[in-house]
Amino acid sequence: MKKLGWITVVVIVGAIACRIVQYFKTGEPVKSVTEVATEVVIEEVRRDYIAQTLSYTGNIAGEEQVTVHPIEETGRLIKYLVKEGDVVKKGQVIALVDRSIKGMEFQSAKITSPISGIVGMLFLDKGAMVAPQTPIAMIADIDRIKVKIQVVERDLPKVHKGQSAVITVNAYPDKKFQGKLKQLSPFVNPMTKASKGEIIVPNQEHLLKPGMFTRVELIIEEHTNTIVVPEKTVIEKDGKRVVFVLKEEYAEMREVETGIENEGSIEILKGLKIGEKVITLGNYGLRDGAKVRVK
Repeated sequence: MKKLGWITVVVIVGAIACRIVQYFKTGEPVKSVTEVATEVVIEEVRRDYIAQTLSYTGNIAGEEQVTVHPIEETGRLIKYLVKEGDVVKKGQVIALVDRSIKGMEFQSAKITSPISGIVGMLFLDKGAMVAPQTPIAMIADIDRIKVKIQVVERDLPKVHKGQSAVITVNAYPDKKFQGKLKQLSPFVNPMTKASKGEIIVPNQEHLLKPGMFTRVELIIEEHTNTIVVPEKTVIEKDGKRVVFVLKEEYAEMREVETGIENEGSIEILKGLKIGEKVITLGNYGLRDGAKVRVK
């Protein structure tokens, strides 16, 4: 029995020695004969589109939108000549106001639309009192809509007129509307420490309505046909950004240089090739040369 034990020890030592010799000859990491494979998920490296964005929220308004007031007429509303949803032309009469006072008769005053657009709201009932400060109607041109955003000071160097924006609203959660930043104030509001921006969005189908709440992703940088991997592929090790590449049944640690990052994806500028398979799940805690098994 004692002799058998010594033979076992010699065999194990011999196997270890062979592994060490193999490492110095080939440069391949020494892998334990008893190593348990880590289960991982992989993804093939591909080219794709990626963008860096700034996020804002705002409310939709017509590109032109006005609340109509009488200029100087005081009296009572006789009637509206339009209804909500009607298309009106600039200068069209939309309401009549009775300016008569006790003992005196006056011709009815005509309230006209200052712009062409759609009647969005009528604020009064027949017979209601009307004065110069009384809102009569809201009219908007919604063939194109605008969204106002507030750009904080730290983001101003990244933002300029002409940048593209992606608009989403709760009413159409799966639809993305494309717009452009048309205006950016040259001044910073001393109270909010932000500059006002205005995004214009085509709206020929009139899906976007004034008053809707909207989320805006302003694109400040974008790259096409570039290597993109899932965000969880890249991890930090010893102050470096690395990924693990599948090599047969082992994980090879590879340092990478990254570019644009957004929620869920990272651009790889250096360190990966198209077609290679990177480990996207199970990479935390891995070491270079670790044995792995693909799920």
